[in-house]
Amino acid sequence: MVSRGAIVTDYRTLKAMERRGFIVANDGHGTHWSGVTVRNYFVDEGPALHNWFDVFTYNGVDYRLRYVDGCFYPFVHRLDTPGPAFV
Repeated sequence: MVSRGAIVTDYRTLKAMERRGFIVANDGHGTHWSGVTVRNYFVDEGPALHNWFDVFTYNGVDYRLRYVDGCFYPFVHRLDTPGPAFV
C-alpha cells in the first residue's frame, strides 16, 4: 500500500516535471485572502499523464497528483513519505 505522501514544494522539481510532460505548473504566485502575496504549488495534469490520478515516476521516486481539502487544483505528492490524514 502506498502512503498519502508529502506535497512537493520545490519549484526546480516541479519545473523539471513540467518539462517531462507530467504536470503543467502554475505561475507560482497568488494572493492570500488577507492580501499577502504567497507562492502557489498547485498544478494541472500534463500531456504525459492519461488521467490526473495516474502514478508517475520522476528520478526513481513515485509521485501522484492529489486534491487537498478545500482546494480546487491538485498538488504533486511524493508517495514514499507520510502525509496528512485529511488528504
